[in-house]
Amino acid sequence: MLRQVLAPLRSGLTYRRAVHLLLGAVLLLPYLALGILFGSALGQEGADPLSLGLLMVVAVVAAVGVALVPGVRALEITAARALLGARVPEPDPATGDAWPARRRAALWLLVNMAVGGLVGLVVFFVVPGTVGLLLAPWMPMQPLPAGWAMAWGPVAALVLPVALLHGVSAAGAALARLAPRLLGPSEAERLVVELERARAAERRMTERNRLARELHDSVGHALTVTTLQAGAAARVLDSDPAFVARALDAIAEAGRTALDELDHVLALLREGATEDTRAPQPDLGDLDRLLDGTRSAGVAVTAEVRGDPAAVPAVVSREAFRIVQEGLTNALRHAGRVPVGVRVDVGDDRVDLELTNPLGAAPVRAGRGGRGLAGMRERVGVLRGELSAGPDADQWRVAVRLPFAGPR
Repeated sequence: MLRQVLAPLRSGLTYRRAVHLLLGAVLLLPYLALGILFGSALGQEGADPLSLGLLMVVAVVAAVGVALVPGVRALEITAARALLGARVPEPDPATGDAWPARRRAALWLLVNMAVGGLVGLVVFFVVPGTVGLLLAPWMPMQPLPAGWAMAWGPVAALVLPVALLHGVSAAGAALARLAPRLLGPSEAERLVVELERARAAERRMTERNRLARELHDSVGHALTVTTLQAGAAARVLDSDPAFVARALDAIAEAGRTALDELDHVLALLREGATEDTRAPQPDLGDLDRLLDGTRSAGVAVTAEVRGDPAAVPAVVSREAFRIVQEGLTNALRHAGRVPVGVRVDVGDDRVDLELTNPLGAAPVRAGRGGRGLAGMRERVGVLRGELSAGPDADQWRVAVRLPFAGPR
């Protein structure tokens, strides 16, 4: 019980709140002085009501305008956090100085002055009253009695400051609870902030998914080709040294390509990286290099290209390259060294891709799936394209149509 009584006296927050309340009383003084001045002027004989009315309108507009000045809300938030210990959320910078926010800041100033003025008035009476109660038993203090009749005075003098500090603590706590409502973001501002956070989270998720696709398609293709080449080289290590040498060269080239692709993805992750500092991404102009690398793994790849790949917009060309790359990787993983047909048809407003390979071969990784087809669908979806994949007679066929309209 005693600890609870003494807690406000020992807390530094109580005295900071007292400073905040007294600042409110200080801000109230000019308004009180202005009211007293006009009140006395109206009470004088011969005063011009019209002139006094105009002056009062000007004074009221100036007094209210001070509370609506941009930046006042920021000062009030800082003071409420530092002195009241209020947990005021950070307002949205875009609406921080909007008129609804300024009006709520003006209302906060009015409440602060009213509560601070009341506390200041109490302090004005409590401080001299405490001194009087302490001295009353030994000195005549009208209208208080003297001597033993005022023996209770020193006890009351000790109780009054404690009660005052409890009142200050309670008033400060009430203002601290009110501050987030008047100074913090409104419901509309909170919705804007939450919407922006959701959009930022969506952008981060989209970027992570894109980077995952880049790693899966580029590095995954290089590793698949390398695995097949290494297996083939191991089987003819003694009988065909020339093939082994070619396979090792192809493995080294695939490793260098994978490192370049990995460096590109890491550049995207680096904070502050720009398009100028990132390595260029492969597109349909690099299709021959991709097909040659796949052929080096012992896969017969036939390609048919119609139209000019250079006419394909950059973003569509890059995604088309990745789709072909992933289609080749899937064929190698799930069908083995079977012939693969690739067709690229560049039209006036779209590019069509088709990859085919025979069915019936034993899968390279039996029992294990991947995200290759899902990654293709994501890329096609971003570009508002169309994709179909599945058995077609005795072949597995992947057909993609990518319009030039651009990503959504």
